Amino acid sequence: MQHYKSYIFTLLIIFSSSLLANDVEYSYVPNKVYEKQVFPISFLTTTAHSKNIKFYFEGNKVPVLKQPVIIRNGTKTFYTFYFKTTEILFKIPSVTVKVNGKKEKLHAIKIPVKELPQKDNFSGVIASGLKIKNHQVSVFDEHTNLIAISIEAHDANLEDIFVPSALKDGVENAKRIGSKMEIQYYIVLPAEKKSLTFSYFDTIKQTFVDKFIPINLHDGSVAAQTDLNPKDDSFEKLKKYTFIALAILFLLLFLWKRDFFYLILSVISAAVLLTFYTALAKVCIKEGSPLYIVPASNSTTSIHIDKRFTTTKLAERNDFIKIEYKHGVVGWIKHEDICDN
Repeated sequence: MQHYKSYIFTLLIIFSSSLLANDVEYSYVPNKVYEKQVFPISFLTTTAHSKNIKFYFEGNKVPVLKQPVIIRNGTKTFYTFYFKTTEILFKIPSVTVKVNGKKEKLHAIKIPVKELPQKDNFSGVIASGLKIKNHQVSVFDEHTNLIAISIEAHDANLEDIFVPSALKDGVENAKRIGSKMEIQYYIVLPAEKKSLTFSYFDTIKQTFVDKFIPINLHDGSVAAQTDLNPKDDSFEKLKKYTFIALAILFLLLFLWKRDFFYLILSVISAAVLLTFYTALAKVCIKEGSPLYIVPASNSTTSIHIDKRFTTTKLAERNDFIKIEYKHGVVGWIKHEDICDN
């Protein structure tokens, strides 16, 4: 009887130890992915106090985002990382997880990477629930139009988007929060083209989905809603009139109350008002300088400046300055292409 009790006690110890040893485990691993697909891998922990948890991925597999998406459900906590395929077989040799100072090592995983079938208007995007949030059409030059498209999708590789019919294109303001990604996509098309159709592969529907965008040119202005032309501001008049009213109001209050606090507010309002009327700076552009579609290192060039000239600086972002070239062509010039004198 004593031997039987010892046997039961030993089994309980072994069983309890095995439970404690598996504080973290894989929760979700896809059984297949596609080339250049962004996909999730999730981990589950049931440790009561797992705030101090770190994941270390061996090999060259680095998540798209360093921080996981964390979802807590009762005693369970899910940590989801997003990865992108770059090889014919996605492999993580092993994952080391440090929970409250204790390290655990999870086994290696291998996920087969499949090729997508050919499709003529495929944009290279693999995602779920891709949406065209808005778009704006403007004149790029006398022969082409520029379409600025705001795109949103989940589990997406939007940074790889390329429409086969594009004469030039570029991606700007790429932002990824958890599974959702947003970009501004700029594409130059012939002026006679009246619509744009491209497809993406939907990972939920497991099929190609077409997206249609009408190209309706309302005027020749540059797309204001995507900040292509900072000179155009729909709220400019409202701002000016507001600060004029504030400057006058605070001045009247100063004359009435004889309180210098109101005089200071009046001066501040007037100073802000003056900024709306301050002339934009002029810049000199070198001959042969490339004019970029968007202020990004991977942007394509629209044209090259045919001769040295001086123009107005419309905006500045990172290492780029926005200018307006002849025929209303707007683009970005690198700082290094500004004249020395």
